[in-house]
Amino acid sequence: MFFLDLCTSDMHAALGRLLDQARVAGLRLVAVNARADADQCRISASIDINDRDAVDRLARRVGAMFCVDTVEVRGEYQCPTPTSCATP
Repeated sequence: MFFLDLCTSDMHAALGRLLDQARVAGLRLVAVNARADADQCRISASIDINDRDAVDRLARRVGAMFCVDTVEVRGEYQCPTPTSCATP
């Protein structure tokens, strides 16, 4: 599971771009939260995937928008059970 956080001046444009780019990339968004403060908006998305590169590509695409100030990717893929990730 990865978490993508955006700070933007245009919540609607950034949210639309995030949703569109996630759909095109085939990423499954578990949850999306958008909230507006005084002059800044913050969008947080939970992405259910174990591929950090795919999340980084999404962050670069969305972060290239003129209205996106910052993009942060947090988290790591967590194995559901320790035995399923055991390496021989």
